[in-house]
Order: sequence, then structure tokens, then C-alpha cells
Amino acid sequence: MSPSVFGCSLLLIFGAPAAHLRAQVTCSFVIEGRVIDEHDRTPLAYAELRLLETGIAASADGSGRFRMEGVCAGNWTIRVVHAGCEPMTQQVVVQGDTRINLYLEHHLEQLRELEVVRARPDENVGQAHDELEKHDVERNSGRTLAEMLATIPGVNTLSSGPTIGKPVIHGLSGNRVLTLNQGIRQEDQQWGTEHAPNLDSFSSDRITVVKGAASVQYGSDALGGVVITEPVELPREGGVSGEVRGFGLLNGRGGGGNAALQGGVKGLRGMGWRIQGSGRYAGDIAAPDYVLSNTGMRETGASASMGYRDHRWNASVFYSYFGRELGILRASHIGNLTDLNNAIESGKPWYVEDFTYDIDVPRQEVQHHLVKAEAGYAVNDRDRIVVTYGYQADERQEYDIRRGGRSDTPAIDLFLSTHTADAVLKHWIGEHVHGKVGVNGAYQENINLPGTGIRPLIPNYRKRTGGVFLLEHFPLSSKVEMEAGARLEGTRLEVAKYTFDDVLITPRHDFTNSAFTVGANWTVKDSVRLRFNFGTAYRPPHVSELYSEGLHHGAAAIERGDDQLTSERSVKGTIDLEAMWFGGRLRADITIYADRIGNYMYLRPDGVELTIRGAFPVFQYVATDALLHGLDATLQGRLTKGISLRNRTSLVRGRDLSQDNWLFQMPSDRTENALVFELPQAGAWRGIEISVASQFVFTQTRVPADLDFTDPPGTYHLLGFSASAARTMGKSELRIGLQASNLLNTTYRDYMDRFRYYVDARGLDINLWIRWSFGKGSS
Repeated sequence: MSPSVFGCSLLLIFGAPAAHLRAQVTCSFVIEGRVIDEHDRTPLAYAELRLLETGIAASADGSGRFRMEGVCAGNWTIRVVHAGCEPMTQQVVVQGDTRINLYLEHHLEQLRELEVVRARPDENVGQAHDELEKHDVERNSGRTLAEMLATIPGVNTLSSGPTIGKPVIHGLSGNRVLTLNQGIRQEDQQWGTEHAPNLDSFSSDRITVVKGAASVQYGSDALGGVVITEPVELPREGGVSGEVRGFGLLNGRGGGGNAALQGGVKGLRGMGWRIQGSGRYAGDIAAPDYVLSNTGMRETGASASMGYRDHRWNASVFYSYFGRELGILRASHIGNLTDLNNAIESGKPWYVEDFTYDIDVPRQEVQHHLVKAEAGYAVNDRDRIVVTYGYQADERQEYDIRRGGRSDTPAIDLFLSTHTADAVLKHWIGEHVHGKVGVNGAYQENINLPGTGIRPLIPNYRKRTGGVFLLEHFPLSSKVEMEAGARLEGTRLEVAKYTFDDVLITPRHDFTNSAFTVGANWTVKDSVRLRFNFGTAYRPPHVSELYSEGLHHGAAAIERGDDQLTSERSVKGTIDLEAMWFGGRLRADITIYADRIGNYMYLRPDGVELTIRGAFPVFQYVATDALLHGLDATLQGRLTKGISLRNRTSLVRGRDLSQDNWLFQMPSDRTENALVFELPQAGAWRGIEISVASQFVFTQTRVPADLDFTDPPGTYHLLGFSASAARTMGKSELRIGLQASNLLNTTYRDYMDRFRYYVDARGLDINLWIRWSFGKGSS
């Protein structure tokens, strides 16, 4: 069956119920907000909420946030339960998507009157941010983390073939996008363009993307934004619950799954535990016309956590392991300059074999361990101190095609260990001003393990970092809330390397940086909100940018550093509009931004070079002054009850101000239109959602002249489809779904793929997934 016929068949099979949607009553509204202490404005963590008439339930997270989905229009009764208090009920009127805060007078032994008021944000004031909820992660379970995040406007993927991707936020990636894994800065050789984040997305229920300079709270590297994987909240009472997820992939003939168990300790309220394990396995990915040989992958992940909390104390420990083995596209390693030019000009890979699950050289293996310990103490009814320690051990091995039977000896063998410590005081000043003050410290050591027989790509080094920050929130009126903060940080980098004359040198680099932020959130009216943010961020050069010298096997490129580089400094402004009109039938979320970066460091193409291991493109780290600006937009209109149309558009422009030229490797303009069908109930099934998406990615015409090895790829169009539904079976829930991408099996290449010189991108792919949850609170 041809891909186009197959795609039409899917639409007929899953689209048939959509014909009946006009006659159904929609129950697709959302109630979201926070539970907050009326007295001191602190979030009331872990409150439990339920609509008594429908049974829809939600639990507030550690920041007091909650979200109820699938709510019908009408008058409902919300029941709220919080630790140490009597339950309380309150009426709420729902006429569309409703964003509220629930303010209540909270004492240790009682709850007083509950009041529904206008939403008042107290985190990320002025900054645009988006979330992938648990169901979003489920639907994308067969994708990499970067591909999941690329469903958010303003986020793209910088890839090295079909299985390696890094998130790009507002045109920035790598060391300019900070990842917080369970609240700990992720440290895993993220400087490499083909070094995907080493974390297991199954270990989190929610992923948040903060789009904007965020160095004040999070430190260096947060120029483009922050990716935050939220820890799963532990149970507080006895009883065991869990879930099992599985998925199968057509392209790559692979699949994977995840299993988790969690529970409380009977007789010890507040104590909870959770264990989780996952795995993925796939063979060679296929383009529409040929196999992308040696692109198989293996992943394993596991985590365990335990914690205790009451009204005064909380403490928790967390451990996770993540392992990955990836094949590097064989066609990206070429023996001589003539073959390299031929491969680029012919448009077809020089190396193609039949499909296999085997992974051969070139390949990479990574192992990442994370240990976290955290404790918090409420000093009084208004102030709380939280102390966090983290340790990470990351080993990366890259294998190349080597002579003399040495291909099983790694050409790169790096071990990176990182210790981090943070202490944060969340406090109140008077009746209205609240915020946090904190100190952070980190010690990191990178070692090239002996035995490779090759000069290291990056040298051994030690890095010490210390910082202090202050961030305060204060309302100017009932509709306007401000945020302001500042940070001071110092970094010392000590390097040990041998020159080409085998002389040991130990250069030292010291960097001192500061940052500030000012933000505002203006609730113009209940359905319109504006955010403004203006701030600075910084990033000291990574050792790879200073001292890289040689072949980077995973990137199939020669990279060279410059030890005279200094810190990047960013000045960025954003304006974000969130609005609803016509009773919530039309919604808009629009962000515009401009980012001026001094000493912007990037890899600039610098010809090709023939080595004893083959011919490879050469990239040189250089610095310039840059200006990036753009727009992200999401527009959603409800056409009828149960049918809506959604558009997501991203535009970014990058200029090299020093050279008066375009910046290299900026994302192309892209837009996606989706038709979404929602059916609240059909027999025993509920929460039925079907969508058809059409994405256009346009040719990147804003490129520096005569710099790249070939012209940017042309415009392409991809068609996608997804469907999902759930049903309750006793005390368990079954949720199933199907997601298809590139339904027409379109041949294309993406400008942000480093391997676009050699091969086409992934062809038709279908992901069938299932989740079964059981026990208390299964949903």
C-alpha cells in the first residue's frame, strides 16, 4: 500500500466519528490556576481538588499549581483538601477555559472561606513559557526530547541525523539552552552539536520551557531559555499505584516502554516512594528512498526516589540512570575529498545497506548518573529555606573507523563529574513583596580516560563556579505584578593539555559576570494578559570553544577552538500576549522578542580537510556581535462544539553585526495548521481526540553568502495525524493513541540537520502507544 493511500485510510478509520461531533456537547474546557495562602500569599503545595458533580480531580504540585481538563460549561462545586485542614467546597462558574487562583485562609488545623479571584502569577513574571503536560509526553513517547519540545512555537531541533537532536530556543542551542533535570543543572558534555541531552523523559510528568534570558535565577548558559523537567510528586498516604506504557515505531522497526510504581508508607503520613524503569530499541531509520545505514539506537533508564513532607519539613532523595548507544550515519564518514564533493553534489549517500538492528562504527555510547538530595524547612509561617545537593557522573565514548583492528577502542573517552550545591530562602517582606535569595556553587572535573591512542578533542579541565542572586515579586496594583532581580557569578577554569611538542601547559581563565532582569505581568482584563521582560544573561566560553583541536567523530567534522574568546553577554527583551475572545472560542498566544548578543560564539565553516581517517568539513570557533529577533504565535479557534482549528508559527532572524551578514545555522520559518476533533464520550471511551496537522517549513534564504558547503534545502510540507482515547476499567485506566508523521512519505532535507549534506530526512513513521495506570489516583 502506498503511503498516500495508507494516510487516507487512517483518516477514514479514525476520522469517521468526527461526523457526529456537531451533535455532541463539548466538555473540553480547562480550569487551571493555583491554591494560595490568603494571609501570606505563599503557594499551598499538594492540595487535592475535585469537581463533585463530575469526579474530575487534580492535585496541586509543589508550587500550588493545578489543572483540570475536560470540564463542561456550567456551575460546579470544587472540593479542596489540604494537609492538616478540614475539607472545603466552593462554587465556580465555567463558561470557557478558566484561569483562576484559589485564595484561602490557611492555618495548621483549619481552612477558612475559599475565594475565587483573578489569576495572579508569582513565578516567571514577564517571561513567556510553555508546558508539555503528561498527556503531551505520552503522545510523543517515541520521539527524542528535542522532537517533543519542537511542538512548542519558538522551539526547533538542531539534529545530526534522525536520532540525535538538541532543542533550539529562539535560534539558540547547545550551551545557550540550560536543562534542569529534577531541579539539577544537567551537565553531560552538552557542548557537542550531536550530544543529545542524557535524560529520560519518562522520569517526569511535565516539561516546562522558559523562553527568554533567565541567568538571574538559573545562572550561566540560560541565554536562549531553560528546559525544566518537573519531578513527579510523591504520594503522601499508604497504597500503591503505578503505570505501564509501551509504544511501537514503524520506521526503525522498534519500540519501547516504561513501568513505574509509587506509594506511601502506611501509618506514616507524608512519606512516599517511587521507582521507574524504561527502555527503547530500534534499528536503522529509513528515508523515503533508502535506508539510513547505521542509525540504530538503544536506550535504558531507571530512577528511584523517596521523600517525606509535612507542614514544616520536607526531605527527599532521588537517583537516576540513563544509558544510550547510537549509531552514527555511516554515509557521513567519507574517505577522500573527491568522494565528499560527490556525495554533496549527487544528493544520494555513498553507503547504503539493507536494514539491520546492528550498530557498527562510527557510534557513541553514553552513561549518565544523577543523585539529588534536598531538604526544606519552614522557618516561620512566611519564610522557607531549601537546600539541594546534586552529583552527576557522565561518561561518553565515541568510536571511529580505525585501522589495525582498533575500531573497538574508543577514539574519545570522556568522564565528567559535577557537584552542585544550592541554598535558597523563599521569603516575604511586609504584606506584599515576596521572592527568593540564594547562593549556588559547583565543582566540575573533566578527564580524558587513557587508552584511546588519539590526541584528545578537548583537554582535561577543572571548573569552579559560585554565584549569588536575589529575585523579588511585588504587586503594583490588583492587575499588575512586577519582578526584578540580579545575580553575580564567578567562574574559574583550569586546563591541562599538551602542545604538539608534548609540552604540558596549564592555562587558567577567570570570568566574572553579572545579570539583571525586570519583568511585568499586566492583567488587562480577565481574558487578556500581557507580559513584559527585559534582562541580561551571560555565558563564559566552554573549554571546547577555547581548545578544541581535531576530529569530532559524532559530528563527522574537524573542530578548532580559540583560546582568546571571552564571555558572551546577552541583552534581551520580550513581549508576550495571552488573550481569549468570544467566550474563549478564539485564543491567542503571541511572543515577540529581540536579543543583542555581544561576543556571540559559533562554529563557522572553514573548508574541508583530508586526514588519515578520511575527508571532513572543518569548523572554526569564532566570535561576533549578533542580533536575533523573531515571533512565536499560537492561534486557536473553536469552529463548532468539538471542532477547532489551530495555527502555530515561528519566525527568527539572526544577523552578524560585525560582518553585516546573516548568521549561520538559524532556523527556517515554519508554520503548522491543525484541525482538532474532540469527543468527550463515546460508549465506554472518553477524552477522544483526533487531529490532522499540515506543516510548512520554508527555504532558509537568509544565509551568509559563499560560506556553507552547499545551498540550503528547499521548502517542504509534511502531513501528520494523531488520535487518542481513554477508558476507565474499575480502579485502572487504559489510554491508547496513534501518531503518524510524514504521512505522504515526502523526500526532504532540513536546514537544521548537520547531516543534510549526505542524506534525506526520515520518511513515513507511525507510533502506536498505550498506557495502563492502576491504583489510587490513576488517570
